[in-house]
Amino acid sequence: MIKKILINIYKIFSKIYVLIFGRMLMQKINHIIFSLSLKAKGYSNYGDHKETGESNFIDTIKSELSLCLDIGANKGNYSKLLLRNTETKVIAFEPMQGSFTDLKKIKEIYGNRIDLFNFAIGDENAQKKIYFSNDRSELASFNKDSNKLSFVKNKNKLSQIVNIKKIDDLDILKNVKNIDLIKIDTEGYEMNVIEGGLNLINHIKPKFIQIEFNWYQLLNNQTIYSFSRILKDYKIAQILPHGYPLNEINPIRPESNIFHLSNFVFIHQEISKKYL
Repeated sequence: MIKKILINIYKIFSKIYVLIFGRMLMQKINHIIFSLSLKAKGYSNYGDHKETGESNFIDTIKSELSLCLDIGANKGNYSKLLLRNTETKVIAFEPMQGSFTDLKKIKEIYGNRIDLFNFAIGDENAQKKIYFSNDRSELASFNKDSNKLSFVKNKNKLSQIVNIKKIDDLDILKNVKNIDLIKIDTEGYEMNVIEGGLNLINHIKPKFIQIEFNWYQLLNNQTIYSFSRILKDYKIAQILPHGYPLNEINPIRPESNIFHLSNFVFIHQEISKKYL
């Protein structure tokens, strides 16, 4: 009965709102309201890990972590988050030489708790051209069309060939029996990373797989639903900026497939009830 009343109230409010704001004159206001709503739902939260909610996320799952992969490590901010706040070991992968130089400084502090590898992870063992603005850029991408994105601002004008390897074929992971977290931030190459590691993922069953999702997936014709069809044994949550960080989402819903920056976590169904 209460639910029906609330639905009727919403319908009345909706009609009044559309009557007032469903006009060309009000679209700038609608855009502001829409943008604020997106940020509160976990989209478009840039900045440090507290603003994105990732710090809170790691704090929530830290008891689960003993080995993590940081794929697309850049200068190592996420690796440092893990090393500072948990007891985990980290294996980090970064193809850009400038960023890799910064990663080496982290190893000087944390020693054998972090291993570093200066190549990209993908769906093939090959060499490929990567586009970037400088060798420490967080926006370096294998997608030549990255310059079309407003946040890249046509800065990815430089290019070079880098090595790519598949997770499934890495000798360093041959004898690994468990991986707790795989974090993938590869500027549109996230699906390629997963496709190149499906044998390992299906065998080891990592507890958490975190991906960055944004405009690149629009260019690549990929959705959160696309990822869910490959990672079938996982429930999906969106990282929220504050409070309890994991908001379970339905990947087939359109509001779960908005092409603004957000971090999604695929949680293996064996432990998903603990967190969702």
